[in-house]
Amino acid sequence: MKPMRRDPSRRVTPELLAFHIRRAHALRAEAYRMIVRAFWARLMKTIHRR
Repeated sequence: MKPMRRDPSRRVTPELLAFHIRRAHALRAEAYRMIVRAFWARLMKTIHRR
């Protein structure tokens, strides 16, 4: 059985790789911002209860 070549549209190109790297960075940055906001909100809630 001969190995078949992948469909060219499914190949990992440098542009596609760069897109996914940028997307992962953006998602990670968004997650960090959400964590900080949640921590800050919890801290303010704790401080204002006293």
